[in-house]
Amino acid sequence: MNKKCLILIISLLTLAGVNVQPCKALSAIPQNYDNMTVETACEDFENQETDRIKRVSFRDKFRKSPETQINNFFKKYTKYSIKGDNEKLKELYSENYVNNDGFDKATVFKMMEAAGEVYKDVKYNIEVQNISVDGNSAIVKVHEKAVGVTTKPMPRMGDNGIINSDISYIDYLQKEGTDWKITNSNVLSEKVELKYGEAKNSVLDIKAPECVTAGAEYEVSVNTTTPDGVFVVGSIVNDPIVFPQRQNKDVYRALKNDALARVIKANTDGNNEYATVTLAITRAKVEPAAVVINMTGMAFAMKRVNVFALKNNIKTEEEVNGSAKKSSKEISKRG
Repeated sequence: MNKKCLILIISLLTLAGVNVQPCKALSAIPQNYDNMTVETACEDFENQETDRIKRVSFRDKFRKSPETQINNFFKKYTKYSIKGDNEKLKELYSENYVNNDGFDKATVFKMMEAAGEVYKDVKYNIEVQNISVDGNSAIVKVHEKAVGVTTKPMPRMGDNGIINSDISYIDYLQKEGTDWKITNSNVLSEKVELKYGEAKNSVLDIKAPECVTAGAEYEVSVNTTTPDGVFVVGSIVNDPIVFPQRQNKDVYRALKNDALARVIKANTDGNNEYATVTLAITRAKVEPAAVVINMTGMAFAMKRVNVFALKNNIKTEEEVNGSAKKSSKEISKRG
């Protein structure tokens, strides 16, 4: 008899609560059984037990409330995220997935792979804030925080950066068979900071609206704390949320009272965007031949701005009021 098969049978029976006596089980096999008969019996038993375990697991999924299933779903999501197991994460997404930036499943995972090459030791804290279930559909509001370290140091500084992100989003889930899958995501708010050197101890307070209409002007500002004896310059731009990422350029300006502000214009290309702040911390060192300026810290801060396009058929208040008066007159005539 196959030893592995025997061990498997004993293990399954023990789990089922049967008091197994291996010697008696062997002696109970008729002596005229050939090896093929015993192997077949063993395989049949193994298949039956496997089917039974699957049926129990299948029933357990239905015993748990949808809210419990979804909470367990996000526990798996957190575990796979921390491990960086993108293959397991892919199983949690529908093949038809798309988010409010227009990225499909394939693009989202390309972005995850790219991020994995840049950042390491990323720790996640994912909190499910609200679950709304309607049959086989669910809407889940999630708050996620993450912190990690860059895989490479900043050139000329020799210092690895620290990244912090804070994001709130809504996931739309659909049940496919017995499993929940993420079909859509709508990112409500997002803030990301990346700091190097002396900037690591600086506090960045970036302000920008959560959403604007396409082509509208809006103000972006940043207030920060800086070490004594440094000179800080910075820039503010709006970068479209596309992949691969495109970055706009801006001239650097000196901060006044640790603050910087700029009025910028939202894109009209149908993209959401990041209000992006870049700060460079420098120190001057007086040497016999010249004054040397060294960059001792660098900080980047991005805040999401969702951009909404106005439809051509949107009516003004005057048009709405005019239509209402016209309808009232027509009703009066009919009366």
